[in-house]
Amino acid sequence: MRKNNWIGILLMMALATAPAAFGQALTAKEQLGEKLYFDENLSEPSGQACASCHLPPSFVDPESHFPVSEGVIPGLFGGRNSPMSAYAMYAPIRFFDDAEGLWIGGQFWDSRATGEVLGDPLADQALGPFLNPVEMANASKAQVIADVAASDYAGLFEQVWGAGSLVDVEAAYDRVALSIAAFERTRLFGQFSSQYDAYLEACLIEGIDINDCAQGIGKAAQKVAKRYFSKEELRGFELFMGDNNNDGILDKGEGALCVGCHVVEWTADPGNVVVPAWAPAGLVPPLFTDFTYDNLGVPKNVEYPLDSNAPVDLGLGPVVGSPDEDGKFKVMTVRNIGLTAPYAHNGLFKSLKEIVHFYNTRDVPGALQKGADWPAPEVPYTVNADELGNLGLSDDDEDALVEFLKTLNDGFMY
Repeated sequence: MRKNNWIGILLMMALATAPAAFGQALTAKEQLGEKLYFDENLSEPSGQACASCHLPPSFVDPESHFPVSEGVIPGLFGGRNSPMSAYAMYAPIRFFDDAEGLWIGGQFWDSRATGEVLGDPLADQALGPFLNPVEMANASKAQVIADVAASDYAGLFEQVWGAGSLVDVEAAYDRVALSIAAFERTRLFGQFSSQYDAYLEACLIEGIDINDCAQGIGKAAQKVAKRYFSKEELRGFELFMGDNNNDGILDKGEGALCVGCHVVEWTADPGNVVVPAWAPAGLVPPLFTDFTYDNLGVPKNVEYPLDSNAPVDLGLGPVVGSPDEDGKFKVMTVRNIGLTAPYAHNGLFKSLKEIVHFYNTRDVPGALQKGADWPAPEVPYTVNADELGNLGLSDDDEDALVEFLKTLNDGFMY
C-alpha cells in the first residue's frame, strides 16, 4: 500500500538525489515546487505525494505490478494508468487544429487539464490530485493549504509568493499548482540523456543534417548510428521510422508506422521548457509524440483492481463534447517507455513486447496464444484502423522494435 515504509524510503532517496544528479541550481520557486511534489503530508491521511505515482527516475508508479495506482486510502484505485510526468512540460495548451481536425495538447489521458485555467497544462494538472477521492483524498483546498502552512517550507512559500500569500485559500491553492509546474519544468523532467540522444549528439557534432540525424537516414547518419546501436536496435529504428519507399507517406507494410503519431521531428523552443545544450539553437530534440489523441482499439481491462462492471471509458469524447472523439486517449511520448510499464490508458499491457504485438496484430485472427483473438475494443466505433492492427511484422521485427524503444530510456549519458 502507499504508506508502506519502502515507498517513503524511495521518496526520500529521490528527493535527496534528483536535482543534484544534474548539477542544476533550482530557483526558489522550483525549490518550493520540489518540496510540494515530494510532500507526503499533503494527502488525507498522510502518506501520498505527487511523487508516489510519478517517482524518479521512471516518473511513474513504482508499484508497476498493478495496472492502475492505489491512492492514499488502501484498496482504492484510480481507473487509469498513471502517466509519466517526465517530458510532460512540452505539451502545449490544448487546442483544436482545424486543418488536421485533431485535438492537440493538454494533460491527463483525456486532456481535461487544458492549460486554460492557470495558463499552463502542467499547473492545471497539478490542481486535480489533491482533491481526488481516490488519489490524495483531501476534503477541500483549505485542508491542503493548512498543511502547507504547517510545513517546514511555509517560509519558502511566502518568500516566493509574498507575505500573507497563504491567507487567501483559492489564490494559495493555485500557487501550489504553479510551483509544482515550475519544478516539473526543470532538467530532471527533460533529461534527453538516452542512448538515442547520445547518438543524436554525436551525429550533430559531425555536422550531419539535423533531420537525417534525428531519423537515422542517409549514409552519414547511419554510419554514426552503427557506433551507438546494435544490429537489432538499428533494425528496430528502421521499423519505427517506416516509409521504406521514402515517398513521405506511411503505408501499411512499411515498417511499424510508429512515426505517424510518435513523430521524430525537431520542434521550436517555446521558451519555457528545458533544451539540452547540444541541441541546435531554438530547437527541441524529437519528443516522439505529436500530443494528439487516438483510439488504438484497446480492450477493456477487467483485471484486479479494475472493476469489470465499470462504465465504458470514453476518454476525450465527453471532455470536448464530441462522440467522434470517444475512446481516444493521449498519444504519450515513447521516451522512457522501457521504464514505464504497464502500458495503455488502462494498464492492460504488462510488457513492451505485449503492446508492440497488439499494435502489430490487433486485427489478425488467432494472434494470441492457442489461436485466440484479441478481445474487442472497449470503444469500437472510433478505432484507428489505418495505422495499426495488421502491420505484417515478424516476431523478430517485434523484438527489434522493443530493443530500439529501450534506447529511448534516459540515464545512458549521465
